[in-house]
Amino acid sequence: MDNLATLLPPLLTGESLTKAMSRLPEYNPDDRSLSVSERLIKLAHIYRIYVPTTMCWEIYHKLYTMTRMSLEQKGDSDSIRRLNATYRWMCGTDYHGVITGATSATVIGSSGIGKTSCLQYAVKLMGGVINPQESCHKIVPVLMISCPFDASCKGLLYQIVIALDEVLGSNYYETVCKGRINSQQLLGFVSQICHLHVGTLIVDEIQNIVEHRAGRQLYMMLIQLINSTGISLLMVGTPECIGYFQQVPQMARRTVGLEYGPMTCGDDFYRLCSTVFGYQYVCKVSPFSESIYRWLFEHSGGLPSSLIALVHDAQEVAILRGTESLGLDSLITAYNERMRMLHRQTVSHIQPSTLPQTTRLNRERLPCPKKATLHMATTRTIADVVAQHKAHGGDLLASLRTLFTVEEV
Repeated sequence: MDNLATLLPPLLTGESLTKAMSRLPEYNPDDRSLSVSERLIKLAHIYRIYVPTTMCWEIYHKLYTMTRMSLEQKGDSDSIRRLNATYRWMCGTDYHGVITGATSATVIGSSGIGKTSCLQYAVKLMGGVINPQESCHKIVPVLMISCPFDASCKGLLYQIVIALDEVLGSNYYETVCKGRINSQQLLGFVSQICHLHVGTLIVDEIQNIVEHRAGRQLYMMLIQLINSTGISLLMVGTPECIGYFQQVPQMARRTVGLEYGPMTCGDDFYRLCSTVFGYQYVCKVSPFSESIYRWLFEHSGGLPSSLIALVHDAQEVAILRGTESLGLDSLITAYNERMRMLHRQTVSHIQPSTLPQTTRLNRERLPCPKKATLHMATTRTIADVVAQHKAHGGDLLASLRTLFTVEEV
């Protein structure tokens, strides 16, 4: 059989990759003169905006490399031996798997930075179903599923079968349901069809394994799946699973990959802000300024999802209340009234700081706001203030306010 990796689309880089992954809905400045109801409907198009960042380029290249590596193994002698060994194990005989080139990695990142959206667009760039002329079975370069909320092994295996049926138009799920097979046979059956049809398996929401007793069993099942099939495995989740994967060396070795946090203030975030801010459906156009940029960075926490929600809700508030302007007043109102769950006092996910005024915006060296910190005086400490209060009395809170901000509750 010919090398199946040659049937993949060419690897994209640079501007061609940015253009392919960008999602910019159509915008007409004349839409600002439409009725209120029409503008509110068009305003929802803001949620369709997707501007690629450095994270997107790295995830796409990782996914392409893993898929190509997996497809290069299909059809060779080791692949046939692995398929036969899986069938013997499924039937209850001894299993002697051939583990060559199996690859697993992770994409770990904060919630709201766009991991799932990035992967969905990257999967589309991998092309559709491959139908080799010399083979009787079709191949899906990348199959993407979600980890079950209860970390069920059978639930995940059934998801793989259902997802394959949707893409290939096959009836594997019907075969599984009629057969009444046990867990071992189900894993063997899924291993066989993954070996035949799948290049890379993406398991999203992998953090679900952390809080369930069956999580460890599900993880080991995934490892056995890729060992018996030779396909690549990419696990996607939030930072909650970092400590979980670091428990033992075997897990840590197989979960080495990409890790991301909220966006920093720089070219990527500026490009995203300016693009989203350009979609204005209010009657009065507001220019994108440095003060707007800095305010958006602070109050979105560097999260693209929060940024888009802020701009959308600020315009919605301005349209519904008749102010018709996307200025700081509308943004502050949307932040205080619509995003209270993200900055409430008990659990604060976004903590804006007070920034000094600066001069004209310089895109080459953009000033980065710092997180709110506790600034201590170099000459006095809390212990000094408390000791002085015990010795001489007076207002302790007033003395503490000379060192840092004190809020009475």
